[in-house]
Amino acid sequence: MEKGASVFSKTPNLFNKSCWDISQRAPNKILTGNRALDKHFGGGIALGQIIELIGNSGTGKTQMCLQLCLNVQIPKTAGGLEGSALFIDSRQDFHPDRLLGLALDLAKQYKHKVPEFKALEMLKKIHHVRCPNLVQLMATVLSCHRHIADHPDIKLIVIDSLAFSLRMLEDGAQRYELLLELHESMRRLQRQHELAWVVTNVLTHRCFRSQFRVVPALGEMHSHLINERIWFSGSSELHLGKSWRTSRLIKECD
Repeated sequence: MEKGASVFSKTPNLFNKSCWDISQRAPNKILTGNRALDKHFGGGIALGQIIELIGNSGTGKTQMCLQLCLNVQIPKTAGGLEGSALFIDSRQDFHPDRLLGLALDLAKQYKHKVPEFKALEMLKKIHHVRCPNLVQLMATVLSCHRHIADHPDIKLIVIDSLAFSLRMLEDGAQRYELLLELHESMRRLQRQHELAWVVTNVLTHRCFRSQFRVVPALGEMHSHLINERIWFSGSSELHLGKSWRTSRLIKECD
């Protein structure tokens, strides 16, 4: 008994942290650029979460990914994280000119608070990896810890798109296994480093009881492994929720 008591006496108190302690932590949020979304998230996307942006092509998913890569760099003196971002590009649709335009707008927005926050410097802090096939996507995600060791200020990793390469696989069982491996790697990295993942996904048609429905690609299990899903529509409206039927419209703040 004495030996056991000695072991337990050296164990840290597991019950010494209250909800108040957690609430008083630094916010560690990344602004989305949409005031309604930021209000819903309590100041932006929290580190330690996997956020999915879902919608058809041309609805604004990549635009938000690029904006987040810039917003994560907002200096601490202006209430930001002053981090950097890693953009994993599986669709080969990354446009530096488009990113530069957003960076110029952000620099203009903060020029009075932090005049040294310049557009060209922002571009230098966004690391880009091109992954034209599933093998390279898997290799990149599995080796992210090495890149973060060299760049510890990375607070955001974007995969645009998570579904693009996986859907090329015809073997459903293999696709499911690789998806779970990707999720495990993403969560493992979050346990080791304080950062957020943002992934994009697309809509597809599935047959339920002889009726076709429009649903997110990658399946039901995937939806349970992400923290939040943001739906993009052609009307520029944003909805939040794991499923479309239970999602709610997010209206832009006045």
